[in-house]
Amino acid sequence: MTTPAHALPVQDAVQTALTNNPSLQRTEQSIRVAEESLKSARGQKGISIGLSGSVNATKTEGSLESERASAGLSASLPLYSGKRLESAIKSAELELEVAKFNFSQAQDDLIYQVVTAYVNALENLATSRVDYETEKNLAEHEKMIAAQFDAGAKAKIDLLRAQVETSNALQTAARSHAAYEVALTNLATLMSTNSIAGLTVEEFSTQLELGDVEDYLTEADENRKDLKSDALKIEQGELRVTSAKSGWLPSVDANIGTDFNASSRRWHVTPDASARVSASWNIFDSGVTRAEVEAAKVEVERLKLAMDADLDSVHESVVTAHKNLKIALLRLTTTERAVELAEEERYIATERYNAGEGILLDILDAELALSTAKKNNVSARYDVIRYSFDLAHATGNTLRALGAA
Repeated sequence: MTTPAHALPVQDAVQTALTNNPSLQRTEQSIRVAEESLKSARGQKGISIGLSGSVNATKTEGSLESERASAGLSASLPLYSGKRLESAIKSAELELEVAKFNFSQAQDDLIYQVVTAYVNALENLATSRVDYETEKNLAEHEKMIAAQFDAGAKAKIDLLRAQVETSNALQTAARSHAAYEVALTNLATLMSTNSIAGLTVEEFSTQLELGDVEDYLTEADENRKDLKSDALKIEQGELRVTSAKSGWLPSVDANIGTDFNASSRRWHVTPDASARVSASWNIFDSGVTRAEVEAAKVEVERLKLAMDADLDSVHESVVTAHKNLKIALLRLTTTERAVELAEEERYIATERYNAGEGILLDILDAELALSTAKKNNVSARYDVIRYSFDLAHATGNTLRALGAA
């Protein structure tokens, strides 16, 4: 017994993908890595404590065997590093923010991919329904002509042409249904669902209204997580410049320690304590520090250029999606009118043929025109939804087109 298909709302499809998608889960792991790296960077500036110990046993000719034991406890604290440690901590903090922005952007990208796959499935389903309806209509024409042929009222060529058109329509309908199943498979993959058995999609509407393109460009500049990530990477690059310059500056550390020594002859413990502040300064390194500073500066310029390129790409996406949505809205109106005209044309062609005033070709042409008009209307209807999500995604909030915050 076949399990009946159940409609999966687009919101549920999105939530399932956000929960199950392994690619998104891998991206989330980068946040944990960044958190641990931040702990490590902060630890470099804190107190470090070391413990050491040794036991020695000696025996020489003519003397008694002796044993010695020693233990040491030391602590060190960096006092000054030329901002190298401070830069490392700040860079690690920025890396954590970058990881969070990247995860948020990955979430939005996944939502966009899921909705796009969902809309593709809806469009292919609607197209297949139009094709099956066309095949059904042509099959009815074929039956009518077959009856007229049996009665001697129509030529065999009319019957053969009708049979060919019905067969072609059936193949077209089968292909469009296969395209629908492929679209469902793509959707299931994004949701990390193994099978499309019992799965289908349902209609939904977009909540995005077409406004001025400049408003969307401003919104994209403010909301896009990848642009925010680019800005933080530039700041990280500037911190690497500061860190590299620390090679020209001294480093100062404070150390305290104590040692305990004991001998087996007396087993008397002798404690020794020490405290010192040490400084080191590499006054010549054969140009290594200068090269590191210059390389860090070049990297900052590269990051700035990358951000400019990303900004141009985002603006292009916004403008393109805005134009596509505007055209799709216009197409929706014109294709609806075209469907009405094509239905009237088919009615007239059928009536003329039944009255003996028309030819079969008029009916077939009218049926094809109606099918084309309906599929154009399907395309325009789902393009409106698709381009609404293109525009919402380009501005950095795909869920906006679903009416979600």
